Amino acid sequence: MDSNVGIPVVDAHSHYFSTNTLRSWLQRGRTMESFTNRTKTRTDMTSIELPDEGMDVAQRWVDELDRHGVEAMGVMVGNDAYDEFLDARDRFPGRFLGYHNINPRDPDAAERVDRAAGDGFYGIKLYPSSWRDLRVYDEPCYPVYEAAKERGMLVFLHFGITIGGQADLRSGNPIDIQIPARDFPDVNFVIAHFGAGYFRETLMMQYQADNVYMDSSGSNSWMKYQSHPLDLKTIFRQALTAGGPEKTLFGTDSTFFPRGWRINVLEAQYRALKELSEEEDPLIDVEGIGKVFRGNILRLTGFKP
Repeated sequence: MDSNVGIPVVDAHSHYFSTNTLRSWLQRGRTMESFTNRTKTRTDMTSIELPDEGMDVAQRWVDELDRHGVEAMGVMVGNDAYDEFLDARDRFPGRFLGYHNINPRDPDAAERVDRAAGDGFYGIKLYPSSWRDLRVYDEPCYPVYEAAKERGMLVFLHFGITIGGQADLRSGNPIDIQIPARDFPDVNFVIAHFGAGYFRETLMMQYQADNVYMDSSGSNSWMKYQSHPLDLKTIFRQALTAGGPEKTLFGTDSTFFPRGWRINVLEAQYRALKELSEEEDPLIDVEGIGKVFRGNILRLTGFKP
């Protein structure tokens, strides 16, 4: 299957929200007003349609993938959407690969990694930027890495800035993953969103650690908050210089409707890499572009679309 830009695509990083997701937010004191205000000022979402009891979330995402010619999407799945995601994956084989959200502070965190692997998940998602007084190299995280190693699971990490207003950026530096990456050479770590503002540090990790990757997911609005001008072409050029085409995974960070699957992210990122491939001394060729948009995530997970 070829996407709307003419190449096969597997989205490595998106999100799966269910009806229960909204309930859990409200129980934690999150208001729709505060969430909507932050998304309007920090993302390209002007409105949000949260799932209700009548929405078939799985069917809606599959319709979106079909409309844009996308083979499959990797989605971050919280406890609130866990069972619904399993049902979606079973109804639509080969269209979703799941990563389970894990908080290492939970006493059963390692057991949850093991359970997710048994349920057919391909990885886990850690959110260091949302942790307080816990770093990825601290002791509570190590049983989680050990479980991921034993089950061959990919580990995604959201460092850097976040739409969540309560984030603690003291825990958000990608350099922190260097020690776990050294201690667990058989675990592959993926830094989401090019480091979400810590791009320099993410590039350093590409050089330093063979088992640390990055994904390109989202609009990468963190570029606005840098001390020097950046654009997608520059970001990809530096990423390719640091790690080559094998170390970057394409993602859209698709989350809500009515925005749906973010075709604009695919178009912009494909255009940037295509232009780089056409330069006099290219850092990437057609085969490398295929690795970024599909091959790398399949190689790292063994997923079959």
